[in-house]
Amino acid sequence: MGKKSKIAAAEPEVADAMTDEAFDGIEIGADAQFMEPPSDLRKKVRQRASKAGDKDPVKEAEAALARMATSFDAWMSEESQRLSMLWSAADLTDFETEARDTFYRAAHDIKGQAATMGFPVAGRIAGSLCRLLDGIDEVSMMPRELVRQHVQSVRAVIVENAREDTSPTAQLLAERLDEVTDDFLDRVVKAA
Repeated sequence: MGKKSKIAAAEPEVADAMTDEAFDGIEIGADAQFMEPPSDLRKKVRQRASKAGDKDPVKEAEAALARMATSFDAWMSEESQRLSMLWSAADLTDFETEARDTFYRAAHDIKGQAATMGFPVAGRIAGSLCRLLDGIDEVSMMPRELVRQHVQSVRAVIVENAREDTSPTAQLLAERLDEVTDDFLDRVVKAA
């Protein structure tokens, strides 16, 4: 069975469009073979109607998140203090590999957790810091002052309880750090 006929059997309306063309960036050759799955797993799933008294898992998760929200500020404060200490350690060791990696992971953790914890601006700044660290291969090219500014900015946003929607100053700070980071990385990449 040829390629076109196998595609036509699966999806006749797109068969002609796919013949000898790229699909998801991959070239499909004339010798390509398409396989049909042995079974449709949707048939194996049993749908269950809700009963009176069943708990809504989404509401349960939202309630748990609301209960934990009182701890978010303290958690973020601890994470930002940790970031600051790891920055000092990395700087003192001239960004040796282990210290740099630990510092990077702390920034990455804040980047991932901050929005959930109510500090999206801190997450954005930590993301900019991660992008900066990812873009620098040689320690001699490390813009220490810019890295320090990122760390201090994360700390300030959290200490000042600066939320994105209530702090235009924090938002401007994040935008400016993004711009300076992009500019620095553009110059480093062009020079390398």
